[in-house]
Amino acid sequence: MRKALALNVLNNYQVIKPANFAMKILYSLCVLVWMLLNPARAEQPLQSHESIYETVKDYIGQNISPMYEYEVSVVPIDNLLALSACLEPLQAYTTSDLSKASGRVAVGVRCNSGNRWSIFVTALIKFYQEVPVLTQPVQRGDIITRQHFTFEKREIARLSDAAAAQPEQLENKQATRFLPAGVVLSPRAVAEPILIRRGEKIAITSSRPGFEVRMNGQAMMDGARGQKIRVKNESSGRVISAAVVETGIVSVDH
Repeated sequence: MRKALALNVLNNYQVIKPANFAMKILYSLCVLVWMLLNPARAEQPLQSHESIYETVKDYIGQNISPMYEYEVSVVPIDNLLALSACLEPLQAYTTSDLSKASGRVAVGVRCNSGNRWSIFVTALIKFYQEVPVLTQPVQRGDIITRQHFTFEKREIARLSDAAAAQPEQLENKQATRFLPAGVVLSPRAVAEPILIRRGEKIAITSSRPGFEVRMNGQAMMDGARGQKIRVKNESSGRVISAAVVETGIVSVDH
């Protein structure tokens, strides 16, 4: 009877290989030690990474300059990073001046309750501005009108020159060089049109309250509106400086 019982137990016993048995024991010990050292961590809820990103974006939005349209993107943090859920609203901070920040900035996010923690997150800030863009090519010397350009949104950091913000800074101005279609217009690309050419016959004026004196003259150089140029008084032969008022007219009073 005893012999039959022993054989039955032996037949139903699962043989465990030494290597697998040792690995299972080692794994169980590791889990036990981790749970003893971190009794609450296994069941503690974690802070979502998305909530950290939103905290960073909200903080930047509250401290950034409202002059231009902007876009904020956050560089994702390591997916393996596990942070305890904060019992209070997250706090963001930075040592940078965000009012004029552009490009990459580091924003700190911290939890001041429970298992306190702090982390730095990298954000990318882009500013956008409506700028004038040529819809057709313009030759040097051409007069630019409102039909030559339209306004498009462009990232400010990618603008190589200060773009004109108002149409009046460009309308009825003269192109200083060839400008292809699609180029962003700037005040440096245009100038006041030439109203007087060297050698042209002009009227030299001088005004006083109640009367105006006009003399015939000759331009000694090209000139745009408001520009001081040298002119020659045909009566006296004297060369003087006068300001261009309009086509064919200069004034010594400006």
